[in-house]
Parts: sequence; structure tokens; C-alpha cells
Amino acid sequence: MAVQEVLKALGSWQIKLKSGTPRDVLDALDYFGHVAIIPGRLDPLQYGDNLLTTARYVGVVRTKTIGDDGRTNAPMDDLTVGGVGMAMWLGDEDNKGSVYENAVEPASATFADTINMLLPASGAGAVTAGTIYPVAGLYTGRHQYESPRTAITYVCDTMSTDSVPVSWRVNGDGTLDAGPDEDLFVTEPTCVLMAVGSGEDMTMRALPSSMDVTRDVEDYTTRVVLLAEGEGTTIATGSADITPATGYKDIHGNPLNMTRLVSESGTETANATTRAQLALNQYTSTRNALTLSTADYDVHGTFQVGDRVWVYDPDAGLIDTSTEITFRGQRINPLKLQVTEANWAVTAGYTVAYRAGDGTWTDLTQYIEFETDTTSTVTVGDFSRQLTNSSTEPIGSRPNSDTSVPGVPTFVEPFLGAAYLDDRGFTRARVILSWNAPNNVDGSTVLDGDHYDIRYAIDTDMIYPATWAACSQIRWEDMQIWAQPFAAPDNQWQYMTVAWDHTTAELLDLSPGIGYDVQIRGVDTTGNTGAWSATTTFVATSDNIPPSTPAPPSVAGSRIALQITHELGKSSGGTFNLESDLDHLEVHVDYEPTFTPSDSTLKGKVPANAGMIQAQIPVVYTVQVEETSARYVRVIAVDKAGNKSGPSDSASATALLIDDAHISDLTVSKVTAGTITASWVMAGEIKTADTGARARISADGYELYNSAGTRTLFADADTGDVSIIGQLVSGTSGKRMEINPTATFLPEIRFYPDSGSNFAYINAVSSGSDSNIGVNGSAYDPGDGIDVFARCFLTSGTSELALVREDTQARRGPYVRLTSSVFFAGWNSNGSDGGFYSADSNKGRVGWNPNDTTHGQYFDFVSDRTRHVGRWADFIAADTNDGLFTGSVSPTSGASSYSASFGPTMLTQMLPLVSVRDDIVHQQAITASDDTGFTITISPAAHTDWAVYFWCFRI
Repeated sequence: MAVQEVLKALGSWQIKLKSGTPRDVLDALDYFGHVAIIPGRLDPLQYGDNLLTTARYVGVVRTKTIGDDGRTNAPMDDLTVGGVGMAMWLGDEDNKGSVYENAVEPASATFADTINMLLPASGAGAVTAGTIYPVAGLYTGRHQYESPRTAITYVCDTMSTDSVPVSWRVNGDGTLDAGPDEDLFVTEPTCVLMAVGSGEDMTMRALPSSMDVTRDVEDYTTRVVLLAEGEGTTIATGSADITPATGYKDIHGNPLNMTRLVSESGTETANATTRAQLALNQYTSTRNALTLSTADYDVHGTFQVGDRVWVYDPDAGLIDTSTEITFRGQRINPLKLQVTEANWAVTAGYTVAYRAGDGTWTDLTQYIEFETDTTSTVTVGDFSRQLTNSSTEPIGSRPNSDTSVPGVPTFVEPFLGAAYLDDRGFTRARVILSWNAPNNVDGSTVLDGDHYDIRYAIDTDMIYPATWAACSQIRWEDMQIWAQPFAAPDNQWQYMTVAWDHTTAELLDLSPGIGYDVQIRGVDTTGNTGAWSATTTFVATSDNIPPSTPAPPSVAGSRIALQITHELGKSSGGTFNLESDLDHLEVHVDYEPTFTPSDSTLKGKVPANAGMIQAQIPVVYTVQVEETSARYVRVIAVDKAGNKSGPSDSASATALLIDDAHISDLTVSKVTAGTITASWVMAGEIKTADTGARARISADGYELYNSAGTRTLFADADTGDVSIIGQLVSGTSGKRMEINPTATFLPEIRFYPDSGSNFAYINAVSSGSDSNIGVNGSAYDPGDGIDVFARCFLTSGTSELALVREDTQARRGPYVRLTSSVFFAGWNSNGSDGGFYSADSNKGRVGWNPNDTTHGQYFDFVSDRTRHVGRWADFIAADTNDGLFTGSVSPTSGASSYSASFGPTMLTQMLPLVSVRDDIVHQQAITASDDTGFTITISPAAHTDWAVYFWCFRI
């Protein structure tokens, strides 16, 4: 169970689930969902998609394994989930994804415009633009039939310079950041990796580790000739030479000449020289790679993949005399290198959550088998050599189809392995496979390698050791052949995929001491698959981890025996926390408290296993040793593989007792002191007294009485009914509930949702023979100094939901009231009505202040008409958003037209309805109308004083 992060590559991850994980959780883990790994403990349901940006790692689910763990008898208890990093959404190892079927052709475009053009169209891809930082220069190119990951990497490489490298990353929320490394990563190191020494300085941290340093000149190049677009004699070329000239010489003393040919048929002529220089930059110095492994710290928070760190190891040649820093008072000359890969374990303390495609979250933390091995592996400097090839095409003629087939990779043996304890306390094994990258079957170098397929399974040909004690557990007919009574289970192959830029892989959760078969093959980018390698068999590391030292036992002694009790706890503290692969305890007895256990002190072996630990069943064992003087007992824990713990501290007998195993009958007429502990006591009744305050248990039930002899509690054994006199309280503080807390409002139930003094309550009151109920919230101040509370009041004739004052219980704001004849909802504050809605069997009414006969404004809706009570708005006081207003004006006598202005400019045009009052009849017309006013023209001209009446409707 580990996470592998790789700069600008897919990487991988895998987590193991506990057996017994609920089926609904397993069903929820669907392919192409996402798993987030977050430091600390958080609730995914509370934080939701915020976890995508706070997570240390977000991966895509691509594999699920449901198998059988050979350690247990439970079926389908080997559950793993795995996948790759978020870079997959730009294109996976097969370059599947949002492939450009139509050409994307940036022409003299800025870096930001180019990246946005190459991102999948909206709704067609899982990656959107995040922060795109500016990069100097313009880009021209053509991209078709390739994935966004390939194209964006090409653009970033092309626009990089020695002083300003350009890169990209996909964030956990599916956004892409791209731009100069100084904007994406830490380029001014705050961490130094040293072979010797560690600690903290004011601005620097040094990490302790074991280092593997690799330096070589296998790829060293002095000149690059790049073959760009075109065929035959029309191939465009670009070239770049190392500057200044190399100091290396050939055997005759001539300057070293190492020319490399690179083929990129998709590169345009204008970019050929830039791409040639980019290719040359990869090979102008020694290849430096530093792999560090540590179990003493977690590199998270110190640096991440892509950051630069200082590396200093003079013995390995990792120094740079042009650079000088001071660390803890010492001047050193470190080399600045980039962190390119990181492998780290998912251990307890992380939150692991799954996000489905519909955005719902599932917390997996409680179902994860976390790793106890905290070793982290970090690669600083270069990638594996395969990643440094800038071309994926053969040199020379360019065929239309890729016919090269990868050869067979060669495993490098022996494999490295170790045993570890999983989250359940069982011993498991891990192994690191290593191999050499192959050539193509025709002997040419693999330039288009994509990934490796690895498959492994339990080796069924190996003869596994078995003791007669183990054989005694099965029937004779269940055994295999005489030479091999136990045959390994014949499991199917399990598969894993490793990117071509890796030559190691880690297999986890293997059975200790069991043989495994493993094979590997190579696959190139066009899907050409090489042959599987010959089967290599290895044996997983045996269980060599002894159990923890157990705690001292509890011992009771008698004249005839010692009784030992052990709660299967560790000497460091706790009970029932020994490892789950425990098999039995050895019991040793001697006369000295510090004796050394041996065969002569061994008095017995008592079974102790995972079932007893899970069920919390203590070990109880009787040793037939007569105690005539002080005896001391020590126990040793032994696991299933025979590993023994150190002996516990000694414990001596606590009393001269006769244990019940040696008493055949016991009659007691009176017990005057001590404590009786037994499961066999049967009596007619048990009581603390005959009168006064007392408790009584009988066949009738359980009873409590006060000092006056009144029964205050009775739990009826026959019916289960319980009657209580007094308060019922679920707690004395914090979240709690109280029934009948006081005599003020009875009956009453109070609810305290937190540790404060505020509470909500339900109480019942009577009105004559009626029973009424109220549901009340706690009081609060809405801001004007008058406390209010929410109340739902239900009576036989009226129901009301309202905010009321705490002092007078008068309405204080909105309320809803229902009676047998009317529904009413409105606003009332200290007796003053506001807006309202009401309905009865005769009418519906809506408006404002129905009780004010002078200023009330409302509509009545009845079966045959609608009635408005109140006044319409006058145009003199019109507002810009009024939908309807009316008015009248008296124009100049004898005029033939009149223009009315609304005052404000209305939001939209108004439609006026106009009539004219005069002592003669006129023909009239509205000759102009907009959102500021209207004009009316009459014929003939006005005779006397005249008036214009109008209504205006806004459209």
C-alpha cells in the first residue's frame, strides 16, 4: 500500500481494504472515481470537494482486486484498490484521452493562449485551466492525433530555456497549472540532503537518509541533429552544438565528438533548432541521480515532487564549487537538483476518502489497512534514462506504422524484501522487483516504450514445510500427496502496470515464507506487446518479527495450584492489544522474581489467538504447583511462525486460596463480609433493606423506594413498563434531555443540544377539558434588546406558528395562524399589522394592514369578482419600478395637445390609457409615449378649462 508520485507522469497508488468492508462501500468504489489522501483526520461529508485542494494526493481509481487471503478462512478477504495520478486525465500511458482528432494549430500564440487551446474543450475533458503563468516568446505548431499530455509537454519543453525551465502539473481538483518552474515549484531550496549530518538551521533543514548516488556519461552528447517534418530529401533539420567546447578528449587528443540524431516528424521547421537545443541540453553533463530512503521522517511539508533541493556528498562528487551556502556555521558547496520521484506509505493518521462521479463522498478511513512501515523513497536529479529520450521515432525513413516490438526485460536478482505488520497485526511481506530495460526484438533501442506489464501468482510447485502438529488439524483424506501434505492455493495471476520510465516495482501484502512466480513484458506506445519473460520464482521474506513483550499476568495461588490470568496486553500498556498472529503463551514458574525462563521453568503452554483478542477473552490457565512458599510467574508470547517475545515481568501469587476447580460442593448459611462474584447466584429476591429508602430486585421487576416508603421507580419484568416519580435526566451536562425538570410547566421535556444553558422544550397546558401542546425554541435577541423565541402552539381550536416576545408572549414579527374557519399569515409587531395573507370559505385576501380602515391596502377575491380596497399610486410620487399608477392634470385652456412627464425615467416603457374631460366632444390620440412621459393630441382644441385623466401600465 503505497503512493508513487512522478514529475509530469502518471505515477501509481494502491490501498488495501480490511476484510469485512461493507458491501455498499465496495459497490460505491467505481472505476474512474477519485481517492483523496489527506493528512490528519477530517470528515469528508463536511468538507466535500474542499478535500481535493487540501489533499496530499488525489488519484484515479482504475483497478479493484477482490481475492482470497490465504491466512484466514474468510472468503473474499483480500481487497485492494489502485490506480494512477491526476495526470491521467490529460492522457494515460496508452495516450488515450481527449485526443485531438481535428488539428489544433497555434500560430504566433502566447504560452497562455497555446495551453488553453490544447486543453480539452469545455464539457469534453476532465482538466480545466488553473493558473497559467506567462512565459516569454511565441509558439507556432500543429498538433493532431495526440493526447493533451503529449502536446502540453511538447510546448513546455519547446518554450523552456536554460535559465527559465517551463513545466506543468495537474492539481487534485482537476485544474492545470503551467508556467515557469519558479511559479510552480520551490526553486530556491530550503532543504539540504547530506550523506552525513542532519538537523535544523534558521532557514534550512538537513534530512538524514541512506543514499544511492549514480553518475554516468552514457548519454553524453556534444552535438544534436534533429530531423523535423518532411520525408526523404525534404526533411527539415535543426542542430545544436555544445558551448563552450567539451574538455573531454579522444585517444588521439582530439576534442570529443559525440553527435546524436533525434527524429521528430511532428516538429515544424521553425521549431527544429529550438527542439535540437532542448534535446542537447539533456546530455551536456553527467547524469546525476540520488535515491534516498528514510524511515525517520516524512518528507511531506519539507519538499514535494518538482521542488529543488541542495544535495551535498563530496565523496560521490556531488558538489558545485560555484555555489556556496552556510549550514549550521559550516560552508558547503552543494549541487542544486530537482525532486523527480517520491514513494511514500499511507499510514495511520491520514484520512482516505472516495469521491464518486456524481460528487458524493465516502469515508474509507475506517476500512483501510494502513501500513506500519513509514519508509519513504525519493529520487532527486534525473529520471530513469528512458525518460531522457526526446524522440519516440526511429532514425532514418519514417514508416507509417510502428512495427518495432519490445524485447524481453531481464529481472535483476536477488530481489529486496522485508516483513512488516499490517493494520490488523498480521505479518505480511513486501518485495521490490528490479529489471533492466530491453531493446526491441530487432536489436534497436526502444524509443517508444510506454509501460511494463507485471503478473505474479503463488508458486504451486514449491513444497511447503509442514509439521505433524499441523497435519493433525486435517483429515487424512484432505491431505495432498505424502511428499507434500499441503499444496499452495492455485490463485490466478494478479497484474500491475509500471510506466516505462521505471525499472523497479513494489509488491505488497504477500504471504511470508510463500513462493511466488513473476513475469514481465514490455509494451510500446502503439500497443506492440513483447513476450512474457521466463517465470522467475522468489520466496517472500519469512515471518521474523517476534510478538511484543506481554504484560505480567495476574496470579492466584492455593495449596494445590496456581491460577494464571492474562488479558493479552503489551508490557507498554493496554489490554488485548498483542499482535494478531499470536499462537500461544508459555507459562514459566520459579522461586526467584528475576529468573530466566528455560525448559526447566516451563510449566505449560496455553492457546492465545486473534479470536480471543478480538472477542476480548482473557487467558485463564491452572498450573498444578503446590504453593508452600512464594512463587513467581513470567509469560512469553509465541506467534504462529514460532517467534518468541521477551519474557514478561514476574508476578507472584496474591493469596492462599482454594480455586473452585477443587471444590465439589459449597453450602453458605451466612456471608458477613467480602464480595461475591458469581454467575450462579439464584434467589427469590435481592434487597438492600426491608423499610425506608431501599432497592429491591425480584421476579416482579426492579423497584426503588424513598425514605417515606413511596415507590419512586418500578420496572415491570412482565410487561417492560417503567414508572418514575420525579425528573428523568439523560446527563448532568453537555448534550442531554430532561423530563419534568420543574413544577412550573408540567408536563415538560427540555432538550439541551450543547454544553450551554439554552434549551428548547415541549410542554402541555390545559384549557378546561382541552389539552394543548407547545413546541418552543430558546430565546435570543434579534438586535433590538427584546428577547424573542420561536413557538408552535397547538390547541383544539387554533394552531399558531410565530415569533413571540419572551416577556409578554405577544407576537413579534411573522406568524401563521389556523382556526376551524380561517387561515391567516402575516406580520405583527407589538400589535401593529403589516403584510398579510388570509383565506376562509368565502374569500381570499392579500395585502397590508387589514385592520386600518383609512390606510389599509388589500385585494379581496370572491367567487364572482375581485375587489381592491385602498388607493392606487399617484404619478406625482411614482417610482421607476412602479407597474401601475394613475393621475389627472388640467392643461392650458384652448390647447390642442398636452405632454405629461412622469418625473423619473421608468425602467421600461409605459402604456397610458387616457380620457379627456371638457364641455365638448373631442377626437383624441396619444401621439407619443416612452419611459419618461406621453403626449395627447385633441381635435378640436379645448373649449374651456379641460382635464386629462390617465392610467399608466409598465410593460
